[in-house]
Amino acid sequence: MKSTFIRSADFELRDDGRTLTGRIVPYNEVANVVEMDTESNTLVRYQETFLPHSLAAMAQGFASRGGKFANGQFIPLLIDHNDNFDNMVGHATELRDEDDGAYASFRLYDDARITKIRSVLSESHTGLSISFRDVRTPKIVNDIVQRVQVFVAHVAATPSPAYQSAGILTLRSNEECEPVTPLLNGVKEWLASQRNG
Repeated sequence: MKSTFIRSADFELRDDGRTLTGRIVPYNEVANVVEMDTESNTLVRYQETFLPHSLAAMAQGFASRGGKFANGQFIPLLIDHNDNFDNMVGHATELRDEDDGAYASFRLYDDARITKIRSVLSESHTGLSISFRDVRTPKIVNDIVQRVQVFVAHVAATPSPAYQSAGILTLRSNEECEPVTPLLNGVKEWLASQRNG
C-alpha cells in the first residue's frame, strides 16, 4: 500500500473525554508534500489536493458495514504514524463526507494512559494525518496531484500537519472546556474565509 501522510484539521474531544472528532481530509486545499519514493528510494516533492468527495465512497461503505472495513477491521487512530500496538489509541466510529472535507469520529480506548493521551492530543499532537492509497488514478492539473478517490488505512494525531487549516479547536473532558491551541483564531479565520468563498 502506498502511504502518503496527509495533513488535516479541526478535532476535539467530546464531553466524555474519550470521543475525538475532526476533519481528516480538507478538500480543495493545496499542500506541499515531501515523501520517500519506495521504488527509487529518493525523496520526491510535489503539490497535492483532495478533490471534493474523494472519500465519499469510503464513507458510504464504512457506514453500511457498521464502522468497519470489508475485512471486519476498524480504522485505527494512532499517535504519529507508528502503527505499533502502544501507539494505537482508538478507532473510528464514524466517517462522513461533506462539501469541505472528510470528517471522522474516534473512540479512544479505555487505557491506563488516557490522561496522558488526552494531554498529548491537546498539547503537542494537535493535527490529524491519514495514511491512504489511491483507489482511482489521481489527475495532474497545473502540476498539482489531485486525489480523486482514496482509501484510508489509518489516521494519526501528529504535531506537524502540512495543511494550513490543521489544528485542534477545543478539547473537552468531563471537567472543562477550553481552547488548546494558540493558532485557534487563525484556524477559525481561515475556515470562515473558506466557507465565505
